[in-house]
Amino acid sequence: MPYSNLTSLCSTRWTMRAESYNSLLINYELVQEALSTLIEEIGGPGIKANGLHEQINKFYFFFRLKLGYLLFSATEKLSRIIQSSSCCLQDVLSSAESLIRYFERIRDDINFKSFYTKILKENESLTDKPILARHRRPSKRYQSSSDSVEFSSCEEFYRQQYMESLGTVVNMLQNRFTQKNFKLLCNFEKFILYAANNSLDDSNDYFQSIMDFCYGDIDVEKLKVEALMIVDFFQSVIKTHQMNIKQITKISTICEIFNSCEVGKEMLKEYHKLTKLYLTIPVTTATAERTFSTYRLKTAILSTMTQSRLNHCLLPHMYKEKIDKIDPRQIASKFRSSNEKRQHFFGLIL
Repeated sequence: MPYSNLTSLCSTRWTMRAESYNSLLINYELVQEALSTLIEEIGGPGIKANGLHEQINKFYFFFRLKLGYLLFSATEKLSRIIQSSSCCLQDVLSSAESLIRYFERIRDDINFKSFYTKILKENESLTDKPILARHRRPSKRYQSSSDSVEFSSCEEFYRQQYMESLGTVVNMLQNRFTQKNFKLLCNFEKFILYAANNSLDDSNDYFQSIMDFCYGDIDVEKLKVEALMIVDFFQSVIKTHQMNIKQITKISTICEIFNSCEVGKEMLKEYHKLTKLYLTIPVTTATAERTFSTYRLKTAILSTMTQSRLNHCLLPHMYKEKIDKIDPRQIASKFRSSNEKRQHFFGLIL
């Protein structure tokens, strides 16, 4: 019998939901056996195990577990993309749209029939057979003008749960990723990247979005002039510094070009300002959440650490990749060469 370790269902770690569901599905029989053994214990553990054992032996529990795994295994892909430190708005938007299309595609009778039939086969030796609960009339204070739904079969009942769950997920994704400001920021990103690869004219529709969103921050007339020369400037810098860049597809590449040629920040002042404004708006809060996670540096043993030292420890910990690229010899050499006394004291550093 295959088995694996059970993974706890954490309420904050969104990329661990599918793994938690799957670990229970893999160990379903073992969990049933463990609960049946714990039932014999006297007291609280036995009572709790008895309740869990009754639930896990029901078909609706297994069905909802499989349905949850279906939903979270797909949404987890989007969560990982959003939490990536290198993601951009277009990547997030295209991933969300593809996920919405996927859920809408499987939200039909054919896919439900296949899903339900597969669960019935897997469920034969695990839980009780599906039973349609007795129809109960709701209390008068909860009754509405429309009559309550009465299902004629178990399949119809679970079909309603399947369709409703997928519909809820689709609505939540659409509400989250179809906001006005989100699409406006996507237009910003498109403009910044398109201008870096193509020459723009005054008739471009992106300028109107910039005027609406950055009124008072960006001189659009100057930006229109700069838009005509951005691509030529970038190609010149790439050629001069022998950068292996064929096409600019990321904002980070634009930042790299600007940093390699400081005169561009003044020459393309409005475009550079627009890029900085874009970079101040985080795509997600994942980076900030990772920053808070590093506070584990201050433990009970290190409780006397001052705020200044904590900040100094946090920064290298958060930017480990950049710190690893720094040559310590250059830092030591710069420190030694700052004054003559250090040169005599530390000597020559190769």
